[in-house]
Amino acid sequence: MKRLVFLIVAFVAIASACTRGGLELNSGVWRAALYTSDSTEIPFNFNLVFNEGDTLMEILTGDNIYTVKEVSRRGDSLFVTMPLFSSGFSLAIHDGIMEGKFIRATYNMDVKAWPGIGKRFLSEPSESSSLISGRWLINLGEREIIGEFSENSGRVTGSFLTPSGDYRFFEGVLDQSGELMLSCFDGGFIRLFKAKLEGNDSLSDVKLYSGFNNLESGYGKRSENAELPDAYAVTGMKKGYTTFGFSFPDLNGEAVSLKDERFQDKVVILQISGSWCPNCLDESKFLAEMKSRYKPSLEVVALAFERAEEYSQAKGEAMKLVEAAGINYDVLVTGHSPSRLKEALPELDNFKAFPTTVYIDKKGNVRRIHSGFNGPGTGVHYKKFSEEFTLFIENLIAE
Repeated sequence: MKRLVFLIVAFVAIASACTRGGLELNSGVWRAALYTSDSTEIPFNFNLVFNEGDTLMEILTGDNIYTVKEVSRRGDSLFVTMPLFSSGFSLAIHDGIMEGKFIRATYNMDVKAWPGIGKRFLSEPSESSSLISGRWLINLGEREIIGEFSENSGRVTGSFLTPSGDYRFFEGVLDQSGELMLSCFDGGFIRLFKAKLEGNDSLSDVKLYSGFNNLESGYGKRSENAELPDAYAVTGMKKGYTTFGFSFPDLNGEAVSLKDERFQDKVVILQISGSWCPNCLDESKFLAEMKSRYKPSLEVVALAFERAEEYSQAKGEAMKLVEAAGINYDVLVTGHSPSRLKEALPELDNFKAFPTTVYIDKKGNVRRIHSGFNGPGTGVHYKKFSEEFTLFIENLIAE
């Protein structure tokens, strides 16, 4: 937090020093570009909305809109605080455009934005349809991920699946030269995928940019049968353990454990989560829906592992996720950062991913554990998981 405040204050001074004329801001669509360490553009689009004195930024992610309410203008500068992920923008306004910094706790990136441009990528899309649609196995050297794409007249949407969860909503273009370009920005995930389509079944010169300075290279091939490792076989319970013995405070400061009377003879979903985790946002929305559907037979409890360990700070971060996801279930503040999860939950074996979901039956025994979460951006994979979840929960309730 101190780094974020420092960078914002520092940039205010820089912005004030270099501002020129043209301070009017246009409402409507904008095209923005974040710049990596090698000056590669990671583009995205947003709407600026002026409503009765308030300014909103609507970040366009695939077919979804991510609304940012904390937008303020001071003189020739615009400041944007993202609802989650401890990130934001500090922008100078000049000549009708904006430029400045995107700031995160661990790095910052240059950013520019231009009004009235609805295209994410400026090259002309292919006139053919469905050339890229389908499932692709992407080899990035030390790891493999799965791309799931849908194309319509050159516009491509989709996501990438990994053992720890998906990369959320991508949008881009397959251009007339056969170059595939997709990007994702939501304040948490900042990614650019580029590749060259060779024939109908191969991708060459694959590049995946993540954040400011991470770049992976490889190749891809069409593979409709590609699958990830079994997400239920990654994390388990250590020998001799069938449940958890934790006791953590909830958002009201009251200690909660699985031994509490309200969890007895109930099916319980234990969500291992954090507000800094984009996939946790998607899973929280899903679990809130399931909680409403199956109450009072189902209880859901989230264990919040925030980067801040002090209770009031960690609670503040957890509350952001509660608001953003519409969480209607208990959230417990563990007081442990993500790197200290093993201390908080010593019963777990081979923990690998946030979120991780633990299914507990009415007798209080752990029945299975799911590592990661592939959300609505993954299409059929999300639908399959939803169906599996529903069937398993209904069977547990019926026992």
